[in-house]
Amino acid sequence: MIDYFRTPGVFLYDVTEGDEPFHVSKSLGTKIRNFVADGALDWVLGEDVTKHDQGVDVEWQSWLMSHAAQFSEAVDIYKQDLGVQIQTAEIHQGLRATFMPPRLPYGPLQRPFVEAVFRRDSELEDLRREFESALKTKSLVGARELSEKIELRLLDRIAI
Repeated sequence: MIDYFRTPGVFLYDVTEGDEPFHVSKSLGTKIRNFVADGALDWVLGEDVTKHDQGVDVEWQSWLMSHAAQFSEAVDIYKQDLGVQIQTAEIHQGLRATFMPPRLPYGPLQRPFVEAVFRRDSELEDLRREFESALKTKSLVGARELSEKIELRLLDRIAI
């Protein structure tokens, strides 16, 4: 089973309910998958190898790749939402008189995709905090630059 979880693109479901020749409980399968991802079971195979997935949750990455179009759309809408926040700050500072609404609002259809990536990427979360801080300190140029960095970092998640 350790070798099974070292293979890219495998799913926990396969060893708990799928067609694999062995079946285990979800809790045991999850523990073994997590230990394999951390490299904690390499000694069982007698190998000195590095982490299989370089810190990327293989199951999550596979799911994200299978929903790449929806994720890209969610990132685009999230980027528009960041733009709305910048526009609001500009209006508040008296730098802009009008408001250009986004094509689609950032809502419950997009939020799960984007927030799931933020929960898994601490650097991305730091960028979001810096963006919010830039808005609070009225650094709109910095906020625009950070919104671009956030968008690129989010889209990089598909390319991993």
